[in-house]
Amino acid sequence: MNSAAENIKINIIFRSCDAVNAVNNSPRPFNLDKKTLIKICFKSLFNALAGINYKMFVIGDNLSEEMRGFFLKYDVELIEGIFGNDKSILESIKIATTIKDDEWIYFCEDDYLHSKNSFEKIINLIKVKDQIVPGRIKLNQLLRKRTISLFSFKRYLSKPNLVIHPCDYPDRYTIKYATKNFIFHTNDSHWRQISNTTFTFLIEAKEFIKHKKTFLKSSKRANDGYLSATLFGRSFFFNKLLCVSPIPSLSTHMHQETMSPVIDWEPLVAELLFEIKNE
Repeated sequence: MNSAAENIKINIIFRSCDAVNAVNNSPRPFNLDKKTLIKICFKSLFNALAGINYKMFVIGDNLSEEMRGFFLKYDVELIEGIFGNDKSILESIKIATTIKDDEWIYFCEDDYLHSKNSFEKIINLIKVKDQIVPGRIKLNQLLRKRTISLFSFKRYLSKPNLVIHPCDYPDRYTIKYATKNFIFHTNDSHWRQISNTTFTFLIEAKEFIKHKKTFLKSSKRANDGYLSATLFGRSFFFNKLLCVSPIPSLSTHMHQETMSPVIDWEPLVAELLFEIKNE
C-alpha cells in the first residue's frame, strides 16, 4: 500500500446481533447459522483490511458469550448493550460524531461478506474521488446523419461527494429497476451510480456531520428507504451525494435472494470457515 493510501483512514462501525437470525426472516445461504455467518463475515472484513489504515468499533447488541469471546480476539473497541435495531443505529451515529472530518466511516451490518481485495479497490476509488462527477444531461438531435447537441447542462451546482456501497444487488439487473445510470472506472474496477442502499456504506466524516439530521431521522424503524431518498441524488445532486456500487461486487449481503451475481461466493465461505476453525 503506497503512502497516499496510508493517509486514508477508515473507521469501521460494525453492528452485530446474534440473537436474531434475520429481521426479515430471509433464509441464509450455505445452511449457515447466525453465529457462524457473523464470524465469517467479520473475518472476511478483517482479512480485507490488511495493509489499510483503520480503526474498528463493534457494537454488540445482546451478544452471547460465544460471540463476545470471538470479537475480543481481535483489535476492536467493543461497545455492548441491549439495543435493538434502532438504538444500535443511534449508537453507531454517536460513534460517528467522534470521527475526524477528513477520515472515512464504514457503517457495516454483520451479514456482509467481503472479497479479499475489496478495500484495496475502495481505497483506489477514494484516492480519485475528486475527479468523479455525474455526467451532464444532454439533448441531442439527429440531423442529416449527424448528431447535433441542442443543449447540455450539469446536474449539480457543486460537485457531490461520494458514498460507497460495496455490494452489487441482483435486482439492479431486472427490467423493473433498470435505469440509465452513470458508469465509470478507476484503474482496477468499474463503478456505477445507485440511488438506494441498506445501512452498510462508506461516507466521509465531514459529509456525515453535514447530513447528521437525516441519519438520526432514518434510525427510527431503521428506515434505509428514507435515508437513501434524502441523501442520494438520482438525476440531480443539489445538496445530495453521489452513491456508487462496484461491478462486479466487492461484498454480498448474506441472504439467499440477494446474493451478489457473477461471483461464486461459496469457495470464500469454505476458506473462511477453515481459518476460523483453525485459529
